[in-house]
Amino acid sequence: MRILHVDTEKGFRGGEQQLLWLVEGLIKNGIDSAVATVKDELYNRCRKKGIKTVRLTGNQLTDWLRLAKEGKNYDIIHAHTAKALNISALAKKINKKPLIYTRRVDYKPKNNIFTKFKYRLSDVVVCVSEAVKDTLVGFVDSKKLRVIYSITDPKLEDSVDLKRVEKIRNSYKGKFIVGTAAALTKQKNIPNLIEAASMVLKQAKDVVFIVAGEGNLKEQLEKQIKSLSIEDRFFLIGFKRDIQNYIKAFDLFVLASDNEGFSGAILNAMILKIPVIVTDAGGAREIVEDNKSGFIVRKRDSKQLADAILKLYREPNLRDRFVDNAYKIVKEKFSVKKMVESYIIVYNELMEVKK
Repeated sequence: MRILHVDTEKGFRGGEQQLLWLVEGLIKNGIDSAVATVKDELYNRCRKKGIKTVRLTGNQLTDWLRLAKEGKNYDIIHAHTAKALNISALAKKINKKPLIYTRRVDYKPKNNIFTKFKYRLSDVVVCVSEAVKDTLVGFVDSKKLRVIYSITDPKLEDSVDLKRVEKIRNSYKGKFIVGTAAALTKQKNIPNLIEAASMVLKQAKDVVFIVAGEGNLKEQLEKQIKSLSIEDRFFLIGFKRDIQNYIKAFDLFVLASDNEGFSGAILNAMILKIPVIVTDAGGAREIVEDNKSGFIVRKRDSKQLADAILKLYREPNLRDRFVDNAYKIVKEKFSVKKMVESYIIVYNELMEVKK
């Protein structure tokens, strides 16, 4: 069996990490896999790991023609982003290969002709949570829908450099660190976190906030931070390759998203034994059990978010309880092995239909 995975995104976010773990797992199981992507972080990481790559240009017409030709050499095409599905669906008309799409967002697809066309050409649509699946009910044939949860790397704990963690913590002079790993995009609603931070910082003098990630809202967020006069305690630190060390340096992990198909960042914090607070956004509710493995607060409610942060800041025993429960959940439900096995089942189903 030969699988061609397609991801058209620049940068390296959660979806790209999930793809990389999947491909590595498939190769370990003897399934020939290659990644078609633009020359950026995912491409570089694949090359470094010895994973076969097909270089895309970022031009949809050129890349469609490339997939139409290259796809003939594979048994299944697996699109991992919306734009990847665009070109993969069009290419299917020529390469005639089964097409699987993994959808990671929890908002409804656009109700237009082309969107309906590409979903109709998808043989299977994998949703990374039940919340994502719910957005497709009535839009996509239910027989095509599957749920396979995203996961976190079980080796993440072992990859932590404790000396690096200590150095990060020392750079903030022993403060209580509230952090997140999130792109600076509308979906992640960092302004909500900034508003909550301004409330927290009025009551807790030894707290700092850190956001690790890049995005097109950086300038806007910097202005908001300055307008609230918290620029000496709220830091946008950019993309960090060793994000596990930063998360491990946090005292508390917060995700303030408006939309969240599923969040590998939450899982990362849980397996690294950092207490979590998340908004009731999509798949986040399927990871965290409120008041057992973390707090779930309302979307866009900065006051409730601030209250939850202050409660965990003030109650170390509660933080410890959340951490213990969360760690067990991750180990039981969200493993690379389980995700890879689930995808292999889907691939085998497609191969049987192909026969």
